[in-house]
Amino acid sequence: MKKIVKRIGIILLIAVLIVFSLFITWSLQPKQKINFYILDKTVIQKDRPEHKAFVWLLNQNGYVGPDGKPYSVTRDYWGFFPLDLANEIFDFKAIRINEVDAYAAVYDAAYYTDCYGVYAFEWYKNITQPIHSSKVFGGLNQNDYLLLKKMKEEGKLIMGEYNMFSTPTNALIRNKTEELFNLTWTGWSGKSFTNLDPQLPNGPSEWMPKLYESQHLKPWPTQSQGIVLVSNDGLIDVLELNESVKTLYPTIESTQNGQTKLGLPQTTPFAGWFEFMTPNTNALVHAIYKIDATANGLETLNKLGLNSQFAAIIQAHDNEPTFYFAGDFAENPVISATSKMSGGKFLNRLLSRKTEKSEFFNTFYTPLIESIVGDYRNNKMAKN
Repeated sequence: MKKIVKRIGIILLIAVLIVFSLFITWSLQPKQKINFYILDKTVIQKDRPEHKAFVWLLNQNGYVGPDGKPYSVTRDYWGFFPLDLANEIFDFKAIRINEVDAYAAVYDAAYYTDCYGVYAFEWYKNITQPIHSSKVFGGLNQNDYLLLKKMKEEGKLIMGEYNMFSTPTNALIRNKTEELFNLTWTGWSGKSFTNLDPQLPNGPSEWMPKLYESQHLKPWPTQSQGIVLVSNDGLIDVLELNESVKTLYPTIESTQNGQTKLGLPQTTPFAGWFEFMTPNTNALVHAIYKIDATANGLETLNKLGLNSQFAAIIQAHDNEPTFYFAGDFAENPVISATSKMSGGKFLNRLLSRKTEKSEFFNTFYTPLIESIVGDYRNNKMAKN
């Protein structure tokens, strides 16, 4: 028995030494300063899943803030701060209009990971999930827009993604932000569900079946799998697996330019929320979504004014560091500790459960962010 305990102790000691050495090796690697303005208004969990993966990549690649320290997922962002989930205590950090110019000058780049916000049924206990709920905090506002506009005018990197344009963002700010990113928002979004029963884990929200049944006057397909489509105007439809779509998840197919310049794989399944976006004139599309729809599915999409192929990554103009990701790209499962270890990518992949989202992070999101941020840091900031 003593020998077994001794062996376990030796194994644990070796494991601790390996982890320590990997951290030391990472700490000694050269660091590059880049001051990122990260905005996340949809934070109802302590681990900040909407921007956690982005911060992981900044730290793993040796990017530090102006103080020379690694980025903190719980502190180094603007938006909603859940201080005490049990007692429903929160705070928020927002930019004021008289601070826009100063912050645009101080920050090197911006990434708006989620602007949707937090609603009463999500934050306050004992509130059932209704079709409509009051906002606690959220929505893209004028000051958020003005900061992006000023940074774009100064040639700085700005990135935005899914949920910048939907309610509670008002129409005027939405239209101005669309011009900024050189695209048009259709108002439609979608997500694949491995089961459509809201009572089961990972099922759709409870309000979806209620809304569907009130509009279509038929039962919600509880026993099916499929893609739920929702519009900002309150319309809803379902593309059921086999009946309307041949495969559950849409794929992201990268253009040749996306593969060459951004290091993207040719094809990647996507399991998160996505948006139907239309690029405007002179915008560059680096990747598109493809829904593998049947004839019935194509008919449904056409009735809604949608296509089975639509833009996934849009760059406002060539040689301009303005990017929009038409999907919930930043929400990916990562193990924070591995971001500050040499070989963190391998360790994170080894220790994480293999899912569609983890594969998306490893094969698509990682090269996307590394290429965009790395190119900007090396070529744009180096000249300043």
